[in-house]
Amino acid sequence: MYKYIFSTILICFFITSFSQEVDGGNGHSIILDKSGRVWTVGSNNHGQLGTGTFENAAIPVLIESLPKIKKVSRGYNFTLAIDSVGNVWVWGANREGQLGLPAFEDEASPVKLKNCADVVAIEGGHLSSIALKKNGTVWAWGYNLYGELGSNDKKNRNVPAQVLTIKQGNDISPHLLVPLKNIVDIKSVGSHSLALDSAGNVWGWGANCFYQISSIRSESLTTAVLIQNIPKMKAIAAGWHHSISLDSAGNIWAWGSDPSGQFKESTTKYFVKPTRFKCLPEIKKIACGSWHSLAIDVDGNLWGWGKNHYGMLGTGDTISTSVPVKIGGVTRACTIGAGCFQSIVIDSFGKIWSFGDNPSGQLGLFDESRRLLPAEALLSVNGNLDKSKINSLQKDKFWRSISLNNFYAFLGNNLFLSIVVFSTLILMILFWINKKLA
Repeated sequence: MYKYIFSTILICFFITSFSQEVDGGNGHSIILDKSGRVWTVGSNNHGQLGTGTFENAAIPVLIESLPKIKKVSRGYNFTLAIDSVGNVWVWGANREGQLGLPAFEDEASPVKLKNCADVVAIEGGHLSSIALKKNGTVWAWGYNLYGELGSNDKKNRNVPAQVLTIKQGNDISPHLLVPLKNIVDIKSVGSHSLALDSAGNVWGWGANCFYQISSIRSESLTTAVLIQNIPKMKAIAAGWHHSISLDSAGNIWAWGSDPSGQFKESTTKYFVKPTRFKCLPEIKKIACGSWHSLAIDVDGNLWGWGKNHYGMLGTGDTISTSVPVKIGGVTRACTIGAGCFQSIVIDSFGKIWSFGDNPSGQLGLFDESRRLLPAEALLSVNGNLDKSKINSLQKDKFWRSISLNNFYAFLGNNLFLSIVVFSTLILMILFWINKKLA
């Protein structure tokens, strides 16, 4: 009884410590403000913004249909949230059942799952979702080709299945399938997932072709296995083909692909076994995008490494790096999140900063221009939109749209006006020539 109470308190402590306020998917971003309201921005081709439409947004949009939310997470093209009583809300892409809904159809508005309660953490992967319940068990649903659900099979599911592990048995049954228990945090981005238990052990399941789980290479692991050769950990993060963790001394450990040398589904560099980074100060927070990683040190400085072809390291260039580099422009960073090709940071003043790729407006800057350096977003973590700046940007955008090319296009669609304008120009030229000759 006391053990259960202690585990529950510990889980609640970890979830509070690791609570996300910003996250990013494949072209969209999610912001949870201090009032428990959810804002989304960017790509919306699958309804991942939750606005009831499929139109992109370059300005953060408030999802008014949601109750008070305590945690958010992105999937590749979908979004997940947990409300204040532990219910799960889902919206966006759903062709593989990753939303956990009966129909395999995209959903443009938030829907509450009926078969998933008492949830304290949730994570979206490529085409699957995982949830951590208050009792320390982990549940998963969606695509399962690489064992993403940890259910000891490769069967897709649109209802939660419990993540399992193999326990040493006896002579009659040498290997026993048992539920994964005593978990306090979970992470997923691509086709593998990580879990941290109350003793500081790290577990993993799913795709393993880049050594992102085990140093024994395999295509997939269909049950959770214990990550070997690492000390006790206090935080975890997962990328597309790489994994990182943070030990009690503030050291970062990495294993799997080195994203800086990766191109699509091939790479020239690996961390076959967990490797400790020795070039960093003491770290307090970590996060992974698909191809890059971020960290905050104890002084609030921001660090990044990995792929940088779209500027998601915020270094002012597009040079990828295996070695962590300090990111300027943001001081007193306190929360970090990352998407496929963008990064999001919250500082202690409540300002939100974003950088990286921006073809769908996912940086929340009212445009679609890539940023190689951190830029202050239009929304603060207090839920305040900078309306004066938005109005100014709208005016600038309007006047820029009235360019010479647009003017010519306008004339091309108005024959009479075109004749008048060009006749006037010819008369002005003739008048000027006549004046010079006089």
